Amino acid sequence: MTMKAKRHALMFATILLGGVSGAHAMEVSGSKSGVSGSAAQATSKRHAALFGDPTDPSRVTRIVDVKPGLRYVNVDSGETVAFRSGEKISAWTFAQMVKDTSVDLGLLMPDLPGSAGVRVYLDRSDLFTGG
Repeated sequence: MTMKAKRHALMFATILLGGVSGAHAMEVSGSKSGVSGSAAQATSKRHAALFGDPTDPSRVTRIVDVKPGLRYVNVDSGETVAFRSGEKISAWTFAQMVKDTSVDLGLLMPDLPGSAGVRVYLDRSDLFTGG
């Protein structure tokens, strides 16, 4: 099995088992070695898409200020949230999740200052759980 195939298998298994973000899967698999910048960006975008989609900031239900010391944010499945860091604002509509999960905000918004290391905890969806 080639290194690339092993890396993809590890990322797929990690995502399938849940509880670990795509960003962590990339770190564990060592995706930094031998992967071009554009390929790594494409992979990051695919992983981010598992958690929802970027959206227009005018559609948000709330704004979260990303400041030094912010460690985590709780969001609901399906919620549209804007994240503000200084003058920059980025918005995201979170996917409907079958179970509770989390993702690094830096994976979703790599261009937002201070986003790396901020954990976003998504509550499971009432849509899928009948709650």
